[in-house]
Amino acid sequence: MKKITLAFMALVLSCGITSCNEETLGAILEIVGLVLSDDNTTIVTEDGRGLGWLNKKEQPENIEDDIRLNPVVGTEVDEVTGLPTMVDLTACLPKIGDQGQFGTCCAWSTAYYARTWHYALDNNLRTRDLNDRNTFSPGDVFRSIDAPTKGKGCQGTYFEAILDKFISRGIATMSAAPYVKNASDCDCDPSSTANSDAAKYKILNYREVALDVQTIKRYLTENHIVMFGAKLSDNFMYLKDATVIRNHTTYNATGMHAYHAMAIVGYDDSKGPNGAFRVVNSWGESWGDKGFCWVDYKFFVGGDFAYCALIMNTKESDNGQVTPLPTPSPNSGVDLIASKCTDVDYDEADDPDSEDPTWRTLYYDVTNAGKETVPASSNWGIAYILYNAYNANEYHLVLADIYSDQIGNVPKGEFNGNWSPAQAKEITGLEAQGFSISNIDLPGETTASEAVYGKSAGCFEWSYKLPNVTGSYYLVLMADAFGNIVETDDDNNLYYLMAADKKPLRIENGVIKTEIGNNKSLSFQTVKPIMNAVMPFQSPKGPETLNTYSPEEIAVMINHHIATGEIKNKSLEWMGENGVKPRRWASK
Repeated sequence: MKKITLAFMALVLSCGITSCNEETLGAILEIVGLVLSDDNTTIVTEDGRGLGWLNKKEQPENIEDDIRLNPVVGTEVDEVTGLPTMVDLTACLPKIGDQGQFGTCCAWSTAYYARTWHYALDNNLRTRDLNDRNTFSPGDVFRSIDAPTKGKGCQGTYFEAILDKFISRGIATMSAAPYVKNASDCDCDPSSTANSDAAKYKILNYREVALDVQTIKRYLTENHIVMFGAKLSDNFMYLKDATVIRNHTTYNATGMHAYHAMAIVGYDDSKGPNGAFRVVNSWGESWGDKGFCWVDYKFFVGGDFAYCALIMNTKESDNGQVTPLPTPSPNSGVDLIASKCTDVDYDEADDPDSEDPTWRTLYYDVTNAGKETVPASSNWGIAYILYNAYNANEYHLVLADIYSDQIGNVPKGEFNGNWSPAQAKEITGLEAQGFSISNIDLPGETTASEAVYGKSAGCFEWSYKLPNVTGSYYLVLMADAFGNIVETDDDNNLYYLMAADKKPLRIENGVIKTEIGNNKSLSFQTVKPIMNAVMPFQSPKGPETLNTYSPEEIAVMINHHIATGEIKNKSLEWMGENGVKPRRWASK
């Protein structure tokens, strides 16, 4: 890194970096080799190229991982991986952009490239069709994101800050919000025109994806540009052709902390010795291979180049490549609602398990708020699920309450409140800590506990043991957990237990450390829910949890894993050395 000269210090003292105009900033860049953010991240390199990914502010562990479900179907595929040997997504990409001497790389990779590409794909547009009216503005990003999430004068930001704003506010087009002209422009508020334009172009969510060659290739095959942050060295800085980048060299031009955001727009198994990803940059067409470059597969995921990767979903059909649940019929006359759910420390006199903080008691109920009966022949069920708030691929089916006339050899009108988990697994393929099986119909305007135990029942009560997990989790009660009932409203099927502000619960070694914010009373719903009622805890989405998994994602994920048999591997170690099992009974 070049030393800062006395001339640079004089300029700083005379006007301050953040208030200098474009000409003064240029003079400073000629004097000092690098411009750094307040955490020593390189924002502008020796030769004036903008960077700006503030990787130290990024928290990949708190970004929701994508839920992987469906396989990719390709044409010319590799016999081992089943993936195409080459993918090129550049046909819907806007022309190569240039961020100039500003730390706006995250804005270019997310807004200009990824968001524009999705819009072009959705509207059957190609590069030649794209202009300022249908490409999205990196300048709007910097004007709209909150001051604490960006450096003064375009000095960098990070993916979460941008993508959260895409969910809540949207992103304006270039015509409504032109790119920045000087550093101070990044500190201005967006115009009313830009705000109105942005509201038309919100995204659904974004998801972190694994830094794994086959995973990234799979997303590209499924029409997803992959945004990523990387560390750069001099060979990247001075690239002038289609040479495959396979390693780092020196850091004379970049410094040791040059972190940059870009996007993967394709791959080719025949490029270089290992195959390579096609990357689009925001340094103009004079850099690299006309604005693009190739990065070796192994180097990309090897741990010293790419540091995090994400995709965005702009509409429901993008969301994890899942098949949506059936559209409910408004005439079905059935509406199952997760109407009661309270989870407390287990406390039973003379039971030593009461001293174990991993033992809990669940009070719950499901109401059929419709007028038609749900017959046991529908093979429906209620489930209690624990899932990782940032990686829903890690989940546990804790308890399952099944209603059927075809399994378990239960006579009509009877039930087994503590069905053998071993027998349940053998018959249903499900693995959980506890099971109940009931050959009982659920009439309209009746709760499940009333149907099973009679009108005097207050709700179900079930003791259980949390698994030995550590992290951030949601507990969720699911009515019609297996998706077998056509209802007037599917949205109220789920009841989430969560912390205040809808944030997830912190669990350490199976012990809930966070107060459950909506665990106040069994009687929050003093009357039975009405048909199609919007329930207060049917979604974990909130101002501080914009990107959390939607109820639809969780329901589809569970149903998919049940259908494929994968849920068999999601066992919960619930039986201790003394063989104590969960217990289920009615709470009067």
